[in-house]
Amino acid sequence: MVEVRIEQKPAFVVSGQKTWISGQDNELFGRFWEAAHRDGLVDRLKALSADPAFSVTGAQVFGVSCVGADPTDRAFDFFIASECEPVDDLEAVHIPACTWAIFSNRGTLPMSLIEAEITAFAEWLPASVYRHAHAPELEVYPGRDDALVEFWLPVEPKY
Repeated sequence: MVEVRIEQKPAFVVSGQKTWISGQDNELFGRFWEAAHRDGLVDRLKALSADPAFSVTGAQVFGVSCVGADPTDRAFDFFIASECEPVDDLEAVHIPACTWAIFSNRGTLPMSLIEAEITAFAEWLPASVYRHAHAPELEVYPGRDDALVEFWLPVEPKY
């Protein structure tokens, strides 16, 4: 069951590698994550990441969907990143201070993440007092529970 909470978070910087997502093809995300594991990017980001206990996300590695310019445009740069200073061949992304609707779900990936996103967009957001803010969306994997995934939706009041 997807649970939601609202949290204020400060701005922070992430570094990682990106790929272009050209639409609603969820397979593109999976292939990028598989390559990142296979090629050592995930291990490298974990080694560079801030201590999750002191980070904004509480995760070592997570996904960043750069939809801030136009949240309705579902073609965007997607980063696999960590909270760390910019390094060599990694690209930095600024995540602004935001109010986040955080949708937590447990289960097997990628279905648990997809369920959280569907709940966010199809059920919760239309019925809430919020709209999508102009900031990236995050897929966060808190290290405290391997079965837990969080979808972070940046929000602002509708009025």
